[in-house]
Amino acid sequence: MASKEIGDYDYSSLTPDMLLAHLAALTILKKRVDRALGAAKTEYLRTHDAGDPSEGAVFDGVEAATVTVKADGEGRYEAADPLAYADFLAHYGIDCEGQPAVVTVNYPTEGAMRPRFLERLVREHGGEVPDGVVFRPGRAGGVTVTLGRGVADRAWSAASLAPVALEAAGAPATHTGA
Repeated sequence: MASKEIGDYDYSSLTPDMLLAHLAALTILKKRVDRALGAAKTEYLRTHDAGDPSEGAVFDGVEAATVTVKADGEGRYEAADPLAYADFLAHYGIDCEGQPAVVTVNYPTEGAMRPRFLERLVREHGGEVPDGVVFRPGRAGGVTVTLGRGVADRAWSAASLAPVALEAAGAPATHTGA
């Protein structure tokens, strides 16, 4: 049997109730798998350091993954709010290697940066978008599955979750309404 690739799932034969049940079950499984993976990584970090060589992980007789511990990144300072930083530099008269540390620039007012003003400005100028202005499309819609409180931690029977887990793993499963 050829293994399934991500995206090969066809839930079109499920009834609406079965599809809803699948969404809930898959979300429960994802939450549990994420938690289990986190615990496994924590245990691996307990016994391995960033300097250790990567290790091949064999699963079911197949070299399935490479596990590597990455070192913590070096922290650094950055000017997250350049205007506030410029005010600080100007207030204390600080220079940068003998040169002025701040410059005077044209800057739009708060009102001139509001979406409503920008929409009107673009419309009044025949659709021409001014330099420095970009259109950011809205977020794409989607489906959100929110589990009820404690649902992921409930002691579900293996019989109810196994078919959904097997199907998600690429093995054929019998739809039982789970």
